[in-house]
Amino acid sequence: MTTSPTAGAVSSIDMAVLHARLDESLDVLRRSYAPADDVGGGWYHDLTRPDPGATATAVGLLAFTEAGRPFEHFDEGLAYLAAHQTASADRLKDGGWATRTSLGLPVVEATAWIAWFLARARCDLRDDAPDLRRAYRWLLNNQNPDGGWGSLYGCPSRVWQTCLALRALTQLNPYHPAVERGVEWLTSDRTSRRPAWGPTRAAGPTVTHTAFALLSLAEARPGQHDARLLAAYDWLRANLDTEDSHTWIETYDVAPNGPDTRPVWRLALWHFGLPIALSALLRDPRGAPGPTVGRAFRTLVHGEVAAPRWNGLPGNGRTSLWTLWWRLEALVDLTRMPLAESGDVLHWLPDAAVVQRSHARDRPLAALLPPRGCGSRWCRICGATGAGCCSPWWRWGAWAAWPPARGGGRTSGSA
Repeated sequence: MTTSPTAGAVSSIDMAVLHARLDESLDVLRRSYAPADDVGGGWYHDLTRPDPGATATAVGLLAFTEAGRPFEHFDEGLAYLAAHQTASADRLKDGGWATRTSLGLPVVEATAWIAWFLARARCDLRDDAPDLRRAYRWLLNNQNPDGGWGSLYGCPSRVWQTCLALRALTQLNPYHPAVERGVEWLTSDRTSRRPAWGPTRAAGPTVTHTAFALLSLAEARPGQHDARLLAAYDWLRANLDTEDSHTWIETYDVAPNGPDTRPVWRLALWHFGLPIALSALLRDPRGAPGPTVGRAFRTLVHGEVAAPRWNGLPGNGRTSLWTLWWRLEALVDLTRMPLAESGDVLHWLPDAAVVQRSHARDRPLAALLPPRGCGSRWCRICGATGAGCCSPWWRWGAWAAWPPARGGGRTSGSA
């Protein structure tokens, strides 16, 4: 990847670097996989610990699934998840999964992740997989009357948990009324003047929750051009610092029997907002903001979120599966990014790929490219030499050019 620290410099994505980082992430998972004491094996969210947990195991297997890579212990991971699925005569418990800190009660924070993985991996017909139908029913049964989800039925609905449940149900049955009710809960109180989300509907907005809500809504209702959603994308662009990983911990109390009752436990969620924001912005129905995407990519592959640090203290996030997962999902999303949006024009040139945006498709390409001069060398884009040359650096909203990072013919892009 080639970048420049100067303002207006090109933001480029070297696909070789991207795939190298994907391979490194999967290698970390292969090295940190651990057998379980009872059956199968997997991961814990702190990758330095040898005792697997259900949520982390599902996310680890999901990483290989999303990257399209085989994993030699996939069957063992499925066996671990199947062995830890809750069986109960209580419809609010049967089919779900608990976390280490939920006192044995199944919660959305685990069940939604595992159901989403099983659906993405197409494991519903495998005899050795967990029972996906029971997990599906658990999610439906634990939706709150208001349409959102808390950790389990009756707990106050929260944005993160609602997004987790929506992502899983969208994969399992996108036309179920529960999905529409969840979308309504997320969006009903949003306006163009108050478009973003926080941990709860009344809380102040964060980059992390706004990005995750947009990502979930884009999957549940693809192609939606609601003015409130476009305002939320604008808020995300304006508030995202691409040099900041937006790492923080969301903590909250869970009282399964209602407020002011016992037992009560405290859950903590590691949030890494930058890669989630990148994934969300790639789904902006107006087109991904190329320069912002390029800068976020640079931070992801070179910054603190680049990989778990094996000399970090346990629990500080540097050995966290969540650090690895969110970055990996964003990189996978980049490999799937379309070259252009509907209405754009692609110009394939010997040394660059130029995307001419739909609102400028009827204007001459040479007139849209900024004059940057390239000496006496003849320009293959505009045919000029010297100071009159366009020089293919992306900068203007009407066009985008991604020059090759090293050598020729390996990059493409859109702004």
